Amino acid sequence: AVVPQEEPILFAFSVAEAVLMGRMPWVRGFAFEGAEDRRIAAEALEAVNARDLAGRDLRSLSGGERQRVLFARALAQEAEVLLLDEPTSHLDLRHQVEILRTVRGLVRERGITAVLVSHGVNLAARFADRLVLLEDGGVVAEGSPGEVLREDLLSEVYGTRVVVRRVPGIAVPQVFPA
Repeated sequence: AVVPQEEPILFAFSVAEAVLMGRMPWVRGFAFEGAEDRRIAAEALEAVNARDLAGRDLRSLSGGERQRVLFARALAQEAEVLLLDEPTSHLDLRHQVEILRTVRGLVRERGITAVLVSHGVNLAARFADRLVLLEDGGVVAEGSPGEVLREDLLSEVYGTRVVVRRVPGIAVPQVFPA
């Protein structure tokens, strides 16, 4: 399943219909979604704290609400691999953490694979097992957050001086602009 950074909305679908589209790989032939599909879609909306949006027109949502719906659609698909391109774009901190906790939980509990593309190095470090630092399409570093989040490396790649510090209560280093 894929969660794009952004997706154009061309038709007047309700949020519930959009999330239910995630079930299409499981619908056979010319059949329609069944009760089980609707239950899974409702649970996906609940998982992203968006059940109250189910009846709304997708076009009327804010960027953050829309991003949560795209994530719910991916959850409803029940895929073995999640490809997440900036899935926390347009989200406030609370929803960013909720989305990434959900992804981490799926990886741990269901054994799925999740690949996350993010410019948010601190959140990525907090929730990812491994990081890959890219520059101009090439791999600069790969490893644990402690191995990749180095001041010299990040300062060079980002073209600005950064400091990397341990913060009490956070298990992985955090990056700050200098």
